[in-house]
Amino acid sequence: MDADAFKIVTKAIVERLPGDPDTVHVGPLDDADAKSKDLVLFLYRVAINPDLRNRPREVRPLASNDGGANMPPPIEGALPFDLFYILSASPSDAGDDLDGLANLGRAIQSLCDEPILFGPPVRGEIVRVSLDSVTTEELNRIWSLFPTVNYRTSVVLLATPVWIDPARRRERGEPVVSESYDVGPPAVA
Repeated sequence: MDADAFKIVTKAIVERLPGDPDTVHVGPLDDADAKSKDLVLFLYRVAINPDLRNRPREVRPLASNDGGANMPPPIEGALPFDLFYILSASPSDAGDDLDGLANLGRAIQSLCDEPILFGPPVRGEIVRVSLDSVTTEELNRIWSLFPTVNYRTSVVLLATPVWIDPARRRERGEPVVSESYDVGPPAVA
């Protein structure tokens, strides 16, 4: 993907959630608009994927009937990222959290039913969205970023891999088809 990969993946996650995308606030938990939404999705951490970091990105054609014989060359210099989101239930207007908990449960169910983002929403990429287990201590650290907001029931989502390709791709030289070596005594000058 290009430089707007984080935006594209975030939008695809919002579209995967149940209900109207307008009922999901994308942004910080302490934003005034977050209070009027059913769910809040906030990208709080971006990290390089350590397992894929030193590998070239393999690109597969969207439709191929040749068994992979005409695979495009790998993209050198592409960076794989892990995106960590906090998905929170918004407080209910009814004075309790029951509606927010139901919304969060439906969102988790939807993401677990279809954990793979693929095709046009993510420009032909494959991104897996899963629940990430975090300790209570780590969740408290995340929530401490928002001291003016009351705690809401939340889960952490991991979207991976999210690739950002280099702005300019490196050109590869022609493949070496044959090599020849002369073997014998060195030439005398």
